[in-house]
Amino acid sequence: MIAQLRTAAEALLSFVAPLQCLICSRRGEHTEGIGAFVCPTCWSNLPVAPPAERLFNELLRHFPDDELALSAVCAAFAFAEHSPEMRLIYGLKYRGLWRAAYLLGQHLGRVVCTELGTSGDALVPVPIHPSRRRERGYNQSEALAKGIAAVTGQPVWSDLLQRRVATPSQTRLSAAQRRSNVAGVFAVRDPERLRGRTVLLVDDVLTTGSTLNSCAEALLNAGACRVLAAVLVRAS
Repeated sequence: MIAQLRTAAEALLSFVAPLQCLICSRRGEHTEGIGAFVCPTCWSNLPVAPPAERLFNELLRHFPDDELALSAVCAAFAFAEHSPEMRLIYGLKYRGLWRAAYLLGQHLGRVVCTELGTSGDALVPVPIHPSRRRERGYNQSEALAKGIAAVTGQPVWSDLLQRRVATPSQTRLSAAQRRSNVAGVFAVRDPERLRGRTVLLVDDVLTTGSTLNSCAEALLNAGACRVLAAVLVRAS
């Protein structure tokens, strides 16, 4: 119900005052779909992420001694960390644009089908701490997961994984510091539901992979068979 109200509010706002493109700030037309949030020019110029195999090999360099818990990872786009394109991510995180995240999730769902060939038995969004959810009004990774589910048909287990600690931002941390920052932060609420399953973790941004890997470790320790990951943006 909350998500439906938020979507209706976004639609009303875009009609009364057309939304600006999240990247270039050009005022948009009254269009449906992702065109209400990203103008056609910016959308067509978004840098596409490398293939899943290359992304996975890049991640391996951040995790020595076979510490990578993920089996595969794919991404829709590849942005430089301080590029104008990253405004898209800031919009999802801090402006409560549930509908935009959902539509981008649908795009990511098509990438999952092409790059991974499977979305597993269920989709598991990377959780945010309850205090952060209250601040933002929603979890952008959950909205992305629901968009993927609209394409793949898999269930979204939003309540399976919980974030026990509100960790500080990882923006300025090194790869080693990021791993330490999220170590032991995540817990599985219902291990029985997970046992023997292959799940697809969903998040908005992948940098070093520390957050995704910490989630994957918790899921595997609770009985998951395999953990895949899909992210909207590979940031570098």
